[in-house]
Amino acid sequence: MAISPVAGRAGKRRNPVIVWLLLPIVTLGIYAWVWYYKVNRETRDLGVTVSPGISLLAITLGSFILVPPFVSFFKTGERIAQAQRSAGVAATCNPVVGLLLWAFLFGSGTLYYQSELNKIWDHYGNLPEGSPIAIAAGYQQAIGYQPQGNLPAGEPQSYQPSEHQPSEHQPSEHQPSEHQPSEHQPSEHQHPGYQDPGYQQRGFQQPGDERPEDPQRGY
Repeated sequence: MAISPVAGRAGKRRNPVIVWLLLPIVTLGIYAWVWYYKVNRETRDLGVTVSPGISLLAITLGSFILVPPFVSFFKTGERIAQAQRSAGVAATCNPVVGLLLWAFLFGSGTLYYQSELNKIWDHYGNLPEGSPIAIAAGYQQAIGYQPQGNLPAGEPQSYQPSEHQPSEHQPSEHQPSEHQPSEHQPSEHQHPGYQDPGYQQRGFQQPGDERPEDPQRGY
């Protein structure tokens, strides 16, 4: 069943003490890796972006580099907090607290994280593992996604003039600007006695430039 933007899958409610102390001792530490994979997978099923396999590699093979396990465990706390918001409960999981407990108090960060996850499953009524559940915040809001493009209904749209529609301050190509001199209107910087040569060549006469009528030319 594919995860939709408004649906997820329920995880398993576990006893925090058994997860933290009993099962890791019985399985010689193997269960701690299994639990870590499942926890990250459950947050993914609640709309959080994570790869459970990479998270597991960070605390196993990444231990040879020392840094990746600490980073991964801290980010797992952040994912649990995101999953809590996605489920519609208060995000009480603190990744700093979880990391400190895991690093300095016998790995008890596992107990802390499982207790925080149980708040989500209690909110949904402890449904069987894998049951479809509705995500209150939705997948996109759970990962901090901000919608782009069209605004929601009721939001004012900003006006943008069309590329074919001239602006009120931009003259049309067929409409001369009021600051652009006309073809037949002399510029204010021209000398009063200036005469446009082309003006006469087009058959116009300046005032006072009347010529005597030639009687032999006719009409």
